[in-house]
Amino acid sequence: SLCDIAILVVDIMHGLEPQTLESINLLKKKKTPFVVALNKIDRLYEWKSNRHKDVREVIESQPHNTQMEFKKRKDEVILGLAEQGLNSTLFWENEDPTDYISLVPTSAHSGDGMGNLMAMLVSMSQQFLAKRLSFTEELQATVLEVKAIGGFGTTIDVI
Repeated sequence: SLCDIAILVVDIMHGLEPQTLESINLLKKKKTPFVVALNKIDRLYEWKSNRHKDVREVIESQPHNTQMEFKKRKDEVILGLAEQGLNSTLFWENEDPTDYISLVPTSAHSGDGMGNLMAMLVSMSQQFLAKRLSFTEELQATVLEVKAIGGFGTTIDVI
């Protein structure tokens, strides 16, 4: 398998889209552990960003209407995942990561929740990949794309 752990990005404003369902099926088929990034929380009405705080604190500091919209949209994603046979919950409420998929509210634009997402990846790596992680002098990678970017020259995307 090309990946050992994954981040499934879901636009909180649109919920599960066809390509998301396709990705879920691939992850389930390969039994790949993953976390869901509930992205674009900065698009919620009257959202006030603070990328330096824990996303849970940021959500709790939002106006009541913003919190209610977040809860409604989060519940819609949880329902959509349940329809796909997956249990899910917000990462800070997840007591059993082996049975429940963790949802991490994020904003790639403002940076909200990115620290939480990185911490979740580290935690999952320690939990699910502990026996497979080791130090080595050699690097193995798969080249995904080679492209020319102005100002940078030729660049490659690798995993």
